[in-house]
Amino acid sequence: MEKKKIVIVLPKLTPGGTERTAVVLANYMVENGSDVTVLVMFKRVNFYELHPKVKLIEPTNFRDKYGKILSFPALLWYLRKNIKAEEPDAVFCLGYMLLGILTSVGLKTRVIISGRSSPDRVRFPGNALFNGFYNFCYSIFKFRIDGIIAQTNYAKEVYQKKYSCPIVVIPNFLREIKDYQHDRRNLIVTLGRCSYEKAQHFLLEAFSKIHAPDWKLAIIGDGPLIEDLKNQAKQLNIAEKVEFCGFQKEVDFYLSQAKIFGFTSIIEGYPNALIEGMANGLAPVSFNCVAGPSDIINQGENGFLIPVGDVTLFAEKLQLLIDNELVLQEMGSKASRIRQTNDLKIIAEQYKEFLLPSA
Repeated sequence: MEKKKIVIVLPKLTPGGTERTAVVLANYMVENGSDVTVLVMFKRVNFYELHPKVKLIEPTNFRDKYGKILSFPALLWYLRKNIKAEEPDAVFCLGYMLLGILTSVGLKTRVIISGRSSPDRVRFPGNALFNGFYNFCYSIFKFRIDGIIAQTNYAKEVYQKKYSCPIVVIPNFLREIKDYQHDRRNLIVTLGRCSYEKAQHFLLEAFSKIHAPDWKLAIIGDGPLIEDLKNQAKQLNIAEKVEFCGFQKEVDFYLSQAKIFGFTSIIEGYPNALIEGMANGLAPVSFNCVAGPSDIINQGENGFLIPVGDVTLFAEKLQLLIDNELVLQEMGSKASRIRQTNDLKIIAEQYKEFLLPSA
């Protein structure tokens, strides 16, 4: 029986949730009988390791060769040429999905897309003209979309209003969690890029409101707002209790030492950081942002959901966990069950069946 072939299209293989999803899925599928090609749009230093059987296609640097304007049609030509040459049963677009859709018009292959950010996200928030043109192109070429993988139930509801193709909800799978035998410290931890959408400034503010002299807060991640966050910690007089850990490759080493996971993102697609914290047995307190946390946390059972921006309630739930060790341990134990529900094999099989159906 001939192997089914899939081409996974994405911008690059630098650090990030989308990139990790592509690599882990590609590796799983080749190990389980599929022919997989990863087609990237931009040549960068690859952070993730692909299985030797996964074919990787990378371009030259279009912008250096053709300039900013001419590089765009060169990119479209590059994508179409390689998709056509591979003759896949399916093309799976992760990131910059419109480019994958455009370059597949007229080709005899199924096209599946999966948005990895909030379904309410505006593509060009600062440019109404670009955003209008982008949405117009989607409306014209959406006939080319044969299926959509939504990360959350809310995302599915949004997509159903725009598209008539089959839509399935498949949450993110957990990467392999490394088990460190640490004694847990009185530590609240968060994980994510220090940027506007991750909004760690809310967590700092909430931490400053609690009464917990022997507790600390650790922020794992780097980004454009890290200096602003350090200055905020000083202004709130909590600088000596906040650890800025920067970017860390082995995040489980840090997560496994903590007791509580604080998550204050104001916009998400499906937060990998949250499920990784829970998988490490941390009790989560999370903003109920769009989208993801409400699909992951059952209120009051395996975590707390807080309205976005409600710092006072966020602090109250942190205090509740700090003051009640039994509640903290029970919630952390229930949170860790996400290891089973989001297990790689279970989730990856759902992806494989939708992308390359057996019948």
